[in-house]
Amino acid sequence: MKTTRRTFLAAGASAGAAVPFLGQQPAWLEALAQAGGAPEDNILVVVQVRGGWDQHQLLCEVDHPVYIAARPNIKLDKTKVLPVATSVPHYWHPAAQPFKDLFDRGDLAVVQNVGYPSPNLSHFTSEKKWYSADATATQVQQGWLSSYLKKGYTGTFQIPAINVESRLNEVFLGSRLPVFTRVTDFQFQMDTSTYARNDNAVQLETLAANASAPRLGGDPSLLYVSASTADAVADSALLQSVGSAYTPMVTYPTATLSTYLQLIARYITHGLKTQVYYTSGGGFDTHANEVVATATETGTFANRLADITGPIKAFLDDIKAYGYEKKVIVLVWSEFSRRLGENGSLGTDHGHGGISFLAGEPITGGLYGTPPDLSQATTPYTSYYVPFNSLSTDFRHIYATIVEKWFGARQLDVLGATYPTLGML
Repeated sequence: MKTTRRTFLAAGASAGAAVPFLGQQPAWLEALAQAGGAPEDNILVVVQVRGGWDQHQLLCEVDHPVYIAARPNIKLDKTKVLPVATSVPHYWHPAAQPFKDLFDRGDLAVVQNVGYPSPNLSHFTSEKKWYSADATATQVQQGWLSSYLKKGYTGTFQIPAINVESRLNEVFLGSRLPVFTRVTDFQFQMDTSTYARNDNAVQLETLAANASAPRLGGDPSLLYVSASTADAVADSALLQSVGSAYTPMVTYPTATLSTYLQLIARYITHGLKTQVYYTSGGGFDTHANEVVATATETGTFANRLADITGPIKAFLDDIKAYGYEKKVIVLVWSEFSRRLGENGSLGTDHGHGGISFLAGEPITGGLYGTPPDLSQATTPYTSYYVPFNSLSTDFRHIYATIVEKWFGARQLDVLGATYPTLGML
């Protein structure tokens, strides 16, 4: 949000394109809000895992003969993995210890074998289906969270969502909201050249006052730009100030995601009324060197997994220490999984299906869905894709559960259809 007086004036109406402006809510939504039908204080944090993480390594069946045969060089050592429960044959990857801790205390729901009909092996195409909540989509016309903000959100806070990424995620396509990874990047900075006679604060105050001045009968485009500008200046100032004295109550592991989640924790624990936060972490496109041959519990996959699971647990512990644990859940998803068989480069190629998680104290933890049946796998394992069938869980069941049970909104309005909900909320 860096501009000068000259470039701001030259930008015209397009200057409003990156600032929060959601418009008026439909009348029926206003009535629903007044009736208390939407739990607008419930907060959703989404962590997208980019690259397609390996469900067969994250939650593995180390004793299954097909797993052993399919992964002769990358299979995990049973002495290194962590048991899920005595009643199931699956084990946690050791780098998922933070998730095991959440699971053991009942705060983690594991959705196994999750995907969509007619799976696609492209990262970008698969992401677009998840973003739009449409299994047939090849482009995103409107993201499902954008649809929620427009058709399901009943709150009145001017910043209902924040995207903690370097660019607007397509899941929000169709809405305008703050996008930043460092709060210092979300500032209006005025012209500081030698020609500027006033300091930045004075210029901002003048800009906001001018934008807020009444313009009765003014041109609609000018009114739109003025309102958007005034909102952007106010929102920027608010986001700079809220939680400026925040200090984590727990120790976060050193990882980029920790930085992002601490920013989110800062706003949640200091009363910002934003309902949806979205961020991401990557590095899971492990075609090669997924493991270290001499110690398969280590390597790229283990490192990236620790960079996801550790920060998420720290974040949940942090907000619990601040007393917000009853109002926050975290959705963790990736666009797909990997093939069952290793590829000869100590890695795995794109596959079907996947694994997702919902975490937080409001969650009823446990295993949901039916895991892939490895006994049905065919050779060569390097070409075997877990099929999407009656045993699979459609990812939109997760969305439906969040929309209906957490947000109190109507599935049909947000998702364009209705799906069975899962029992974790």
